[in-house]
Amino acid sequence: MYATCLVRPNGIDDIKPKSVTKKLKDKTFAAGVSRDEVQKGVDLIGLERAEHIQNIINALRTVAGQLQIRGEDLRR
Repeated sequence: MYATCLVRPNGIDDIKPKSVTKKLKDKTFAAGVSRDEVQKGVDLIGLERAEHIQNIINALRTVAGQLQIRGEDLRR
């Protein structure tokens, strides 16, 4: 999720679950992230993948300034 924010021009400001899912399909993107572990987390939570990703996006937005993943942070 964090890596996806870093490569988008507007960071987390306008990110959608579909964008994160698309990036996860590319095995060269954030290659150190285990896709199996991501899926296990989704399964453990018991939500649809898109809903779980949206929850994470919402949580990250609350600390986006500290993580410097807002669009304005990335354009500096």
